[in-house]
Amino acid sequence: MSRLTAGIIVIGDEILSGRTKDTNSNFIAKRLIKSGIQLEEIIIIHDNKETIIKNVLSFHKKYNYVFTTGGIGPTHDDITSESIALAFNQKYCFHSKAYKILKEYYSKGEFNEGRKKMAKMPEKAKLILNPLTAAPGFIVKNIYVLPGVPLIMKKMFLNLLKYIEKGTPKKIVTININLYESSIAKGLKKIQIDHPNCSIGSYPYFNYITNKGGVNIVISSWTLLNLDDIIKKIENMISLLDGKSSIV
Repeated sequence: MSRLTAGIIVIGDEILSGRTKDTNSNFIAKRLIKSGIQLEEIIIIHDNKETIIKNVLSFHKKYNYVFTTGGIGPTHDDITSESIALAFNQKYCFHSKAYKILKEYYSKGEFNEGRKKMAKMPEKAKLILNPLTAAPGFIVKNIYVLPGVPLIMKKMFLNLLKYIEKGTPKKIVTININLYESSIAKGLKKIQIDHPNCSIGSYPYFNYITNKGGVNIVISSWTLLNLDDIIKKIENMISLLDGKSSIV
């Protein structure tokens, strides 16, 4: 099976201004790894048509899957749908199925112009159903367009994930040690050089209450059948340095 890759485009001025914290890309990233889809890139961009078009087309060419979040609501600054229609030379119009879903969801008199706008999207789009508020996301080619509201996005993404092609999940092991990075740097570098098919990262931490620290060493690989040999080498190195280690 060929390697499956993905990119995430987070769209929204509110993210770039710091008014809203992006939690969507973190949620998507974790689920992609478990699904055997290698996330290659995450970007955050303004609500600007030219910027959206440029980045969507770039990601479309580079990755198997492209997930966008944000900009498909009812207000004037929600321009993701129109921008993606322009990117792929499709008519931006009311999607008959999306319009029907929204019209049936809202009570009489509540289906106003703003809500109707959420049914406008590229003419040939396939819908991503929304179990919470009805307003659907959509798919154009390999672009999966999702809302920015985290609760809604998560529900829609998990449902979407059931239907897309998956690969072999990434193997990941974390070893917690009671030594500092400076003492393991040389040995860890050698182990990494000896095992180019895996990634070895070190992430220090310090507890100011107990005045103690250490490192979490994360070993990961998309291709190796197991990580046992690498784990053993790291554990031996830690032992020789009079340190303690445990897999967490």
